[in-house]
Amino acid sequence: MRTSHSLTVAALAIFVFLLPSWAQTASIAGTVTDSSGAVVQGAEITVRNIDTNLSRNSTSSGTGAYSITELPVGNYEVTVKKSSFKTFRVQSLQLTVAQAATVNATLDPGAAAEEIQVRADQVPAVDLETAQISNLVDQRKIEDLPLITRNPYELVLLSPGTSQTNTSLGGITVNGSRERNNNFLLDGVDNNDTSVPGILGGVLNADPDSTSEFRVITNNFNAEFGRNTGAIIDVVTKSGTNSFHGDVYEYGRWNSFGGARDWFNPRVDSGGQVHKMDPYVRNQFGYSFGGPIIKNKTFFFFNEEFQRFRTTLTNSSIVPTAAFKTGIFNYKGAPVDITQTGANNGTPTILEQFGVPVVLPPAPADPTMQKVFALYPNPTFDNGDGLTGTLKFPSGSQQNSYNTVAKIDHHFTDRQTISLRYGYDHFFDPNPFHLDILPGNVAGVNEKSINQAVAGNLTSTFTNSLINSFTFGWNHIYANFGCTGLGVVDSPITPDRFGNGWDFNTDPFTSIGCTALVSDGQWRKTGTTSYTDTLSWVHGSHTLKFGSDFRNISEQGPNSFFSRRQVGLATALNFGLSFVQGVPTEDLQLDDAAAAYYGFVWNDFNAEFFNKAAVRQGTDNKHFRQHEYDWFGQDAWKVRHNLTLTLGLRYQLDGVPYEEGANFSNLLENPASLAPLTMSIVGPGAGKQLYNNDYSNIEPRVGLSWDPWGNGKTAVRAGYGIFHDRVFGNLFGNARGNPPFEQDYNTFPLDTINGFYGGGINGPFVLPAVPNTVPTPIIPNFNPVTNVGALAPVLFDTHFRNSASNNWNFGIQRELPGNNVIDLAYVGSEGHHIYREVDGNPPDPALVNQLVSFCSDPSNAFGCTPATVTKTNLYIGAELGALPFDAVKSNALLQPFYNRSVGNSIYNSLQAKVTHRVSHGLQVQGSYTFAHGIDDSNDPLVPAAGNRGFPRNSRKLSEERGNSDNDIRHVGVINYLWEVPLGNGKSYLNSGVLGRIFESWQFSGITTAQTGHPFDVFSTTDMERTGLSGRADLMGNPFAPGSNTPVSAGGNKVWFSNPDAFSARRDANGGPLFVGPGSVGRNHFYGPGFVNFDLVFAKGLKLTERFNAQLRVEGYNIFNHPHFTNPGADSGNLGNRVGSSIFGLITSTAARPDATTSARQMQVALRLNF
Repeated sequence: MRTSHSLTVAALAIFVFLLPSWAQTASIAGTVTDSSGAVVQGAEITVRNIDTNLSRNSTSSGTGAYSITELPVGNYEVTVKKSSFKTFRVQSLQLTVAQAATVNATLDPGAAAEEIQVRADQVPAVDLETAQISNLVDQRKIEDLPLITRNPYELVLLSPGTSQTNTSLGGITVNGSRERNNNFLLDGVDNNDTSVPGILGGVLNADPDSTSEFRVITNNFNAEFGRNTGAIIDVVTKSGTNSFHGDVYEYGRWNSFGGARDWFNPRVDSGGQVHKMDPYVRNQFGYSFGGPIIKNKTFFFFNEEFQRFRTTLTNSSIVPTAAFKTGIFNYKGAPVDITQTGANNGTPTILEQFGVPVVLPPAPADPTMQKVFALYPNPTFDNGDGLTGTLKFPSGSQQNSYNTVAKIDHHFTDRQTISLRYGYDHFFDPNPFHLDILPGNVAGVNEKSINQAVAGNLTSTFTNSLINSFTFGWNHIYANFGCTGLGVVDSPITPDRFGNGWDFNTDPFTSIGCTALVSDGQWRKTGTTSYTDTLSWVHGSHTLKFGSDFRNISEQGPNSFFSRRQVGLATALNFGLSFVQGVPTEDLQLDDAAAAYYGFVWNDFNAEFFNKAAVRQGTDNKHFRQHEYDWFGQDAWKVRHNLTLTLGLRYQLDGVPYEEGANFSNLLENPASLAPLTMSIVGPGAGKQLYNNDYSNIEPRVGLSWDPWGNGKTAVRAGYGIFHDRVFGNLFGNARGNPPFEQDYNTFPLDTINGFYGGGINGPFVLPAVPNTVPTPIIPNFNPVTNVGALAPVLFDTHFRNSASNNWNFGIQRELPGNNVIDLAYVGSEGHHIYREVDGNPPDPALVNQLVSFCSDPSNAFGCTPATVTKTNLYIGAELGALPFDAVKSNALLQPFYNRSVGNSIYNSLQAKVTHRVSHGLQVQGSYTFAHGIDDSNDPLVPAAGNRGFPRNSRKLSEERGNSDNDIRHVGVINYLWEVPLGNGKSYLNSGVLGRIFESWQFSGITTAQTGHPFDVFSTTDMERTGLSGRADLMGNPFAPGSNTPVSAGGNKVWFSNPDAFSARRDANGGPLFVGPGSVGRNHFYGPGFVNFDLVFAKGLKLTERFNAQLRVEGYNIFNHPHFTNPGADSGNLGNRVGSSIFGLITSTAARPDATTSARQMQVALRLNF
């Protein structure tokens, strides 16, 4: 720790005035010439903020160039004076966040009292100063465009190169990068969730009434920006001015106000059953107020918004019949396969729904299980098998939240200003995820969070050409998730001394317990303290910046996964399934009357937690820290009046995360080696780290902006840069369960194939004796264990590196007649060292081959067949008595999650943007992206819907190369605002009563069209004997007419009309075939795209000179086009699994960010502004 402290002190000492810029500012640069085109030296340039009267000055150099940096966003006046010349003045020039505006001045001979007036819309709209690709979302768009959740971050999608992901995080991918790779800044300060990045937004929420504007920089951002490889989303909160302004507002929507039913929630289903529409109510209301405290000196702004959301969904649970709960097994046997068809003949496979009815004598129930089954209400629908029913019940959520923003700006003098901002967000919902399993919100998950953030900036102008900006930032997240209804789920058995109860996995019924969290609850406290500073120096034709950034990151909290004892009970009712692969399960009188009415324990799993002193703890609470340092230098060099080169260099050093008390461990050897597997304690005082420091993060940046004709109407831009990603907390935090800090106790008996034997909730397990004839593995196992525990640690490669991306662009921006600007760009990137998880202990091919050879002998002592040498048996088949030895070099590890930075990617795109600046009340912007992304890995924790994080074969990662999860080929977005030219102050009907009726009508909207997300198609066969099912084989055209007719789809959406075109790699007898990987590549198929229209109609009313009102009616997905998810996006990921009953079917639509349906919704709002 002394080393880290020393490095911090050195960084602050060396760069106390050289520390990235305060990213909420803008700059103005240009060249001063006379009417003949000769440069004018010594001209005085004054830039004044019209709203606050803040002014800055500069003088043109020997080349006529000038540059004024670190200007707060706002409305400015630019004045250029020189003796013997008329004064040049630009009025109402709007400077935006991270903008480099160009204002070239042409001075005519004359007296200084004479003026040349230039309108702001006459200033070139083309970016002549930078090579970065960006898009501005200004205040008018934020306030007037449709935003169903009033989250301005949704407008990031207006930018080319962006698209919505379909993961559980619901974030945004930029230029093919992962959603975790974006950097959210608020008032120039870090606003990122460092533990669970990827969610759209940051630590503090934003709302349209507290947000001034934001810029999305998508490619080749300058050296002053870093931390991530994706986009920079730079948000500026509103500030007070010399005038008082404010508003009061209410936004509301509810299902009965023009809302449409979800496609999968029809009024009458295919079976004729009538369904109620899932109700929702959304209310968002608030106010804002800002103005001067001391005119021209001190200003304030305050905003507060409240959210009251109510949603009711219909949940379903599988529950036992009333007869079953009394021990009467009156059921129907397993389904019977009536016909078997070929893969391509188009004839459907026909299954009899249920077999022959069976009635068994009453069976006694285990006393504990009697209490468990007593918790199930009787079903509302009979499933027809005689044992199970479906319970449908209302699941309600009640979100109460609010967020507050307060900001103070003070001008000590024109040369020294300070800005302070504080934000507070509060959220609570007793059931936000609707995971409850029984009525009364039993075993759901509640959520409470409190987020806070502070930002402070001091800007000092030493001279007209030397400006320093120092920024301090602090943010903090508290998030708590708790299991609801503990009094109910803990009633069957007494919790342990730490208060942890049991979860009863009662297949095929819905499990009783806190199975969503597998703990009573978890919480975390995450925060970042940052110190940044920038020195800007204008020297002749060079605008130089030097800076550094230090971030101190802290995370504390427990996961406590599996602290609740997981009791898995007899799976006799899962017809045809068996834990020991390749061994058939038969009825055998319903497996001995469901193994003596579930007294038989199928598996028993529990996690216990310890500190490094081997003292047992109640939770796995850890306190992690990270220290991150960045330094940069940058020069915007005006080579000529029409050519700017931006040259920069950034260095990023991210310290290795550590646990404060060294209660953390890693395996510092290769987990698949034959070396002794010893977990090493890492952290302070241990002399070892989680992985080695990465000192290689050098990031050169170069950009060019050229105006070939020198008239300010065309810019040819090109840029290249190297960028790196930080390591987020959720990735390394999952290693908290490594030994010796967590001990997992897991016992697996065999299935009850030959009748019930041994083992109850409190009884011993009886495993079959090992035969005498056991072959010796050609590669000896290391220390075979007889009690399988601590099976799947989370390990890190000791050579783990920061993910890197090489980004480039080449484009042309051109101003066209009619207030139009067009941008065309080729944008690309190539990623290396991308984070991924692999199997750290994959089956060894030599051992696999030896086992296959042994089991191919029908007379072998174990009775195994080649089909037994697959999946979990490869790891612990010997312990289960299924195989003579395991196929891995160490059976102490079962598929350890091995984190490595070995992924690669490539992305290429054509990006276009057309902007029609405000003209005759009309403002339009359209963007289009044609792109293709290829990579060889998914996000290790949250892959795309239906996909998987683990590679199918960890020994052949090249097999994973395919279309990226984020490969959206075509995306088009148009946004538009139109002030109807009617009423007072307009061209038509502009007087009298009609003038009042028709005044201030406004129409705005966003239209989006895009192609679908890619997805995998999986087999159920472990084709390569790697422990995991592989991808399927394609034998024909899956979209040809086939067996999935609308009738057989059961009310679901058909995607693969001919699912028999796929093969799950099974022989004629249903046995698996092992002949290499499947022929379907990763993410080969694409799901449905969508077209969406969101529209707003608004009517303004002028009440007095200072007060006006506005009534808004907003429609979302106004034409009610269904937004379908992919096959496999269902909760069981069955839609993309060959052989599943719903394979090739889509079972859901995409949800909105607030979990309501993506079907049409209407919202009404009333605003009072002054």
